[in-house]
Amino acid sequence: MSQSGALRRWELACLVAILALAAALRMGAPGITEFKRDEANLSQLALDLARGKSLPLLGISSSAGIPNPPHSVYLFALPYIFDKTPVLATLYIGALNVLAVGLTWLLVRRSFGPRAALIAALLYAASPWSAIFARKIWAQNLLPPFVVATMLCGLLGYRERRRWAQVAHWPLLALTVQIHLAALALVPLSLAMVALWARNARGRLLAAGLVLAGLVVVPTVIGARDAGLLTLDTLERGIASENKPSRQLTAQALELAWLTAAGTNIHALAGPEQFRAYRATVPGADPLFWLVPLGAAASAGALIGQAARAGFRRHQTGVVLALWLALPVLAFTWEWTAVAQHYLIPMLPAAFALAGVGGASLWEHLPRTRAGYALRAALAGVLVALVALQAYHFAALLRFVDTHDTPGGFGTPLGDLLAIRSDILARDPHDVIVISGGEVAPYDEIPAVWGVLLDGIDHVRFVNGQRTAVVPAGRAVELIAVQPGLRPCSDAQCRADQSDAAVFEPRPGGPAYVVRTAGADPWADEIAPVDPVRFANGAHLTGFALLPGEVLLQYRLSGPVPADYQVFAHALASDGNRLAQADRPGWPGRYWREGDTLYLWFELAIPDAAARLSVGMYTLDSGVYRNVEVLDERGAYLAQAAELPLGAE
Repeated sequence: MSQSGALRRWELACLVAILALAAALRMGAPGITEFKRDEANLSQLALDLARGKSLPLLGISSSAGIPNPPHSVYLFALPYIFDKTPVLATLYIGALNVLAVGLTWLLVRRSFGPRAALIAALLYAASPWSAIFARKIWAQNLLPPFVVATMLCGLLGYRERRRWAQVAHWPLLALTVQIHLAALALVPLSLAMVALWARNARGRLLAAGLVLAGLVVVPTVIGARDAGLLTLDTLERGIASENKPSRQLTAQALELAWLTAAGTNIHALAGPEQFRAYRATVPGADPLFWLVPLGAAASAGALIGQAARAGFRRHQTGVVLALWLALPVLAFTWEWTAVAQHYLIPMLPAAFALAGVGGASLWEHLPRTRAGYALRAALAGVLVALVALQAYHFAALLRFVDTHDTPGGFGTPLGDLLAIRSDILARDPHDVIVISGGEVAPYDEIPAVWGVLLDGIDHVRFVNGQRTAVVPAGRAVELIAVQPGLRPCSDAQCRADQSDAAVFEPRPGGPAYVVRTAGADPWADEIAPVDPVRFANGAHLTGFALLPGEVLLQYRLSGPVPADYQVFAHALASDGNRLAQADRPGWPGRYWREGDTLYLWFELAIPDAAARLSVGMYTLDSGVYRNVEVLDERGAYLAQAAELPLGAE
């Protein structure tokens, strides 16, 4: 084990070059990043916190079906203080992951010397998956710097007897686990460090560290209590319902760990339709990339062997690195929940650290002969080729996903979404209506994404254009996410209806957006007007139309209301018997504006024998249905629903 010495100029120059490479891959071209529902929901919470609007005690929902702790929101609030677009937050996550590369260099250098540290940092800097997991606003992408900082403090505290580090290790561990629960695999590793260097541990320092760790956990405990999550039944139901685990030993975690450390299979981001097209743009190099996990595993085995031969009285740091590599994989070998690749992020720094240690050890053991120098040159050449090819593969992937539609893979790049945002802002809108296949954030992706990107505009409202349309009373800008079945316009109409329409097709053949000024009412001529029917929530039913297989209702709206309503349309016979019916969600009440015209389509074929159409609204709260009353001109109760004659009496 080589101990670190003074930092020499050549080493500093190499470190700067490595960090520059890490920064280029993680922070270069920040517009080529995904910004989908999870990123948007996390950003919205961080934005609200940055503006002092709320203090969340839980984060967004996790893939295990339960909410994450709120600490990732707290960390992302910092960049959103200065920039309400996601650009600075994206660069922030990249910078933190560059820091993780530097901390890994420091950790390895203190225990195994400069050469091992530089190899480890170089492999980490060029790692394609490490770069992928550093380029977007995900909670798990915050893990690397905090994982390495936690481990570094553990080694400084318990191996090197740094008192401050013994205290700092435990709140750092608590924070890291709450950034993403995959880091729970590090808890046994912390206990192992205490056991391996038990003579250096100080009880009062441990107690102080645990008290601070407890304080870090307080927001999550309060949030979980308030949400009723502090039961094992709740946790088990959430995991079982969302992930369908196999409940058996599998090699899935090991396979994912291998390809993640190797940097292979990044073609998955090109999606199932385009991955072959991407692979045709880069040379095949998977066997070369496999040297990274292979070297890490071999190095871990060698270090464990050295420690075992010494009775574990020496080489404890090697044992720690080996456990660090193994525990995140072992945690999911029994598949108690479906394994996702990002669950393996905590083991990545250990893989590169071990590969660096192994590479340096191999270098040092080669003989100082002509053949030995030739082998060293070959070893250096392999390392350079591996790093260069990994960086090239990653850069080619960014270029590909930025210029090709990738269904089922990489989403619309953030830079293209921001170009659309700029066009909207240039129109100086007071009201923006976003038309897509969804209307409720945080569940529907388009509302979640554009709720963040258009944050700051007075009114941003979302319409499921496949079943709803709104004609605003005042001037408004429409943002249309073009897709089949939109009522306001077909694909071709969306692109050509108005002279001021701007059409955006971020990637050839991919989803398009149209920005235009909201126009005249295109459905008014279809409507049979009725004397306005006043509902207690301020909506007025003003007309309807019977269409093939459908019923279209027209309302005039009052101002916003706090509730969301279900709307029904029942076809009744002359004796009042119900012949056909359709219920559907209305338009969320918070989006209503005075004077707007609302159109709701129902899938409802009216039988020939139908005499009346019964139309109404209701809420459903804790299993209790509450109809919205129909009122007369003076506001007195009139009925539970409006009945419109159809002429079959």
